[in-house]
Amino acid sequence: MSGTGYTRPGGCNGKDGLFMNNSRMNLPDWMGPQEYADWGLEIKRSRGMGFLRKTLHELQKGLSSERLSEYYARQNGLLQAIDPRIKLIATVGLILGAGLTRNIGVLLGLWLLTMLLMYLSRLPVVKLQVNIWAFIPLITLLVALPGMFNLINDGTPLLVVHHFSEPVHLWGYRLPSSIFISYQGARAALYLFLRVGISISFGVLLAVTTPVSRLLKSLHMLGVPALFVMIIEMTYRYLVLLLMLSLEMFEARKMRTVGNLSLRQQQAQVGSSIGALFVKSMMMAEEVYQAMTARCYTGNG
Repeated sequence: MSGTGYTRPGGCNGKDGLFMNNSRMNLPDWMGPQEYADWGLEIKRSRGMGFLRKTLHELQKGLSSERLSEYYARQNGLLQAIDPRIKLIATVGLILGAGLTRNIGVLLGLWLLTMLLMYLSRLPVVKLQVNIWAFIPLITLLVALPGMFNLINDGTPLLVVHHFSEPVHLWGYRLPSSIFISYQGARAALYLFLRVGISISFGVLLAVTTPVSRLLKSLHMLGVPALFVMIIEMTYRYLVLLLMLSLEMFEARKMRTVGNLSLRQQQAQVGSSIGALFVKSMMMAEEVYQAMTARCYTGNG
């Protein structure tokens, strides 16, 4: 085929019989290779993940966590087979017991109970324990850290941090001769840390092992007003819907973004997406309200 610009290289077979020359085609810079990641995976870049990819990653984590909870709630485990009303009452009682007890042994026993229930309910014990204790309880312990010192909570010295050789005054206040962690302060911080972690553990057990619909129905059967239950249910479903809408929005923005953006451009994209999502959520709320009004919805049924 002379004059067509195609040749048949030796040793190459083709279906249509047309082949391009061996000359290399130069692509423009904006079509060069870039590092993208699959869903749920982190994207490795020299300067880290951008705002858009970070937002996508967090949205995917939130949506996957919600679906994972529904998956665990349908497992054939111990807590999954118990009536939601019994689980709700028992969870509230155990949380109140953890908050009122002053025995460290009881708190440790309740912690072991949470791990045993997770195991019998076929839940990932180690993963759940790390996720529970590595965030809110740890922050609570850091907040309670100043109360462990004798400057705030005086008591029996447990660990001496510094000893002054002479009196020291600070802002008209005379500091004690020694700064130390008191036994009473450390004990109070430990109690607070354990109570928060155990309470969150029981709450997570209830939420993970019970479908949302059955949990809300149990609230209604226990005498909680129907309007309150309806507000909780609509809020939960609306948050999940907003999460899916925002994920679709950021996915569309990501697919239409070519090349690397500067930090200011990434911030502008995220800001405009937040504004668009807010407007869309307000419009959707108005449409839902009008639909409920048109159907004469009164909160029952």
